[in-house]
Amino acid sequence: MKKQMSEQQKEYKDAKEVFEKANKEFEQKLAATKLLGTVSQETMERLVEDTGLHTALNRLGAAEAALLKWSHEMIQSERDYLQNKDTVDRMYAFIDSNPHIKAQLIQAAMKMD
Repeated sequence: MKKQMSEQQKEYKDAKEVFEKANKEFEQKLAATKLLGTVSQETMERLVEDTGLHTALNRLGAAEAALLKWSHEMIQSERDYLQNKDTVDRMYAFIDSNPHIKAQLIQAAMKMD
């Protein structure tokens, strides 16, 4: 039976897919543009705008933040959390300064029921 995803998990999954698609399109257009010569800052900005990469990145960032907030709230009644509250809270407090921890917490949050 397929697990029911929370709204935060669904939004993160959708935002990640949109970002990956926009990033792939951006990379393809950038590669094609590089074949024509040097890529200027103006050209890069136009490519980012044309592919929707900036909007997709902003959406993904907001979805990550909502997912992490939700997961932190959801675990607060778990026995493991209560036994390691300080350590876990410290991890959540510093997620923006440690991409490795952030990635681990996102993976864990996507597995939560």
